[in-house]
Amino acid sequence: MAVPFTRLASQVLDNYNTKLNNALKRQDGIIAVLGATGSIQYETGGGENFRERILFGENTNVGFMPKNQQIGTVDDEGITMVSVPQRVIAGSIVINQVERDQVAEGSKWAIGNLMKDKMQQFQATWVRQHADALRVAIPSANGPYTLLPSATSGTINGILSPVATASAAGTTGGISRADNDWWRNQFTNTSIDISTEAGRAQLYNLLYSLCTFGASIEDEPNFGLCSGAILGDLGAAIDTNRRADYEDNKLFKLGFRGIMFFNAMLIRDASTRFANSIALINTRDLLIKCLRSQGGSYNKEEADNDNNLGTIPVNMGKFQRDIDSLNDIALGYSVWSLVPKQLRTHGLANNVV
Repeated sequence: MAVPFTRLASQVLDNYNTKLNNALKRQDGIIAVLGATGSIQYETGGGENFRERILFGENTNVGFMPKNQQIGTVDDEGITMVSVPQRVIAGSIVINQVERDQVAEGSKWAIGNLMKDKMQQFQATWVRQHADALRVAIPSANGPYTLLPSATSGTINGILSPVATASAAGTTGGISRADNDWWRNQFTNTSIDISTEAGRAQLYNLLYSLCTFGASIEDEPNFGLCSGAILGDLGAAIDTNRRADYEDNKLFKLGFRGIMFFNAMLIRDASTRFANSIALINTRDLLIKCLRSQGGSYNKEEADNDNNLGTIPVNMGKFQRDIDSLNDIALGYSVWSLVPKQLRTHGLANNVV
């Protein structure tokens, strides 16, 4: 009769590489860059929304006047807040006790570590979920703000609305884009041939310069996302794209290769949402806010309010035995949102060829 294993198969273990290779990777440059620039921040308490205060109006009592003219005493408003709802992402890690016994670490049969593999699976999924959510056209009812909303009116739950600035409509974070010209992202759909010097000049004049309010470098966009094809065109024309540096040292240390366009480091994003598009961001004016959990312990670095996070944290509980199965389960969650401090310092060009 036939036997299930040959003599050779019964003499040796199969030749498996013990490394668990990650095939779940997504575009996570947004999170990494915001973390590196201090734009992922903890908050403790404060209700169901994240808020940022905004100064939008001048003191109208200040001005040049004759020496005997009465000085105005209008009690100006000019200060408001953007309010963004908090979003919960949660998940669990399940370890079956029998399976754990069967693949006991340290045994002569073990080729991996079930606990570590499950943790890697959770972490890879965690990153993928965040990366996908930040790039959707229409956020789900429970999802955070997206970087690239398709909405141009109504409630716009995102940053870079694809509509001309002068025609802006809708509300973001409770503030009307239509009624407040200071609460609109920059946008152009003019055809831009980025491979030419004239096209790069267009990108500067039609988008980059319009995102800049102020005279210092920190007032300019410092980060950008684009497709690989656009980055390739810029690379091919590197000799005519000299802007003092080719790369940003901080992003290079994170493992990102890109090209500097003035003060903005453009990196490749494989999402189809960036086909023929360039997004320019000033990370000073865009935050990922995370709600500090009160259910666990924190190390000194996490507890220091002055110390910004490098990524979106996971509040992970201990493994506990399921009530009616042989599974051990650990629950993890985070409460966070993408929160704009300004919109006008970010821009989108969506017709780049």
